[in-house]
Amino acid sequence: MKTLTLAALLALLCIGCDKNSFNVNNPDVTEFVTQLKNGTYDTYARTGNGERLWPIMPSFDRDDVPALISLAGDTDLVSPCDHFPVNPLSSMYPWRLVSGKPSIMLGEYLLWCAEAVIEGKEFASLNPVLVEINNPDRRLDGNEIMAVRELYQKWWDENGHLENPQTLPLDGSGYSWH
Repeated sequence: MKTLTLAALLALLCIGCDKNSFNVNNPDVTEFVTQLKNGTYDTYARTGNGERLWPIMPSFDRDDVPALISLAGDTDLVSPCDHFPVNPLSSMYPWRLVSGKPSIMLGEYLLWCAEAVIEGKEFASLNPVLVEINNPDRRLDGNEIMAVRELYQKWWDENGHLENPQTLPLDGSGYSWH
């Protein structure tokens, strides 16, 4: 009887340990955003020795796009930025320096995640940075990103049900991902 009780307690402890883990293969968008905002996203690629390399992008799918677009209405600047999954092939830091502090605008980042799903890629571009096509050295500000968010929402409402849409959200908009 003691062995059975001990086994039951150990099982409960193990279940309790996994309760706060994040499943990158079946991600919850709201939980992901919460972890980004509070700096607790901690799913990393690792070396053979277990050393941390870079954060792993969750495997979002088309069912996640409405939540990503909806939550992209948040223009909070999040810092620190070292826990945001970004394209490891990029040599550019994707953050903004605001009062000397590196930050990522959450809404811009979530639209980048949505774009990757729409395009069927792991990353939409090298960097989660929205720019004007005619002025690629200038990042969009919060108001412009909210206007782009509306483009994504309108595009999703019109095309989200299509298996192979003929256009992408930024087509003809004058904006692109850097």
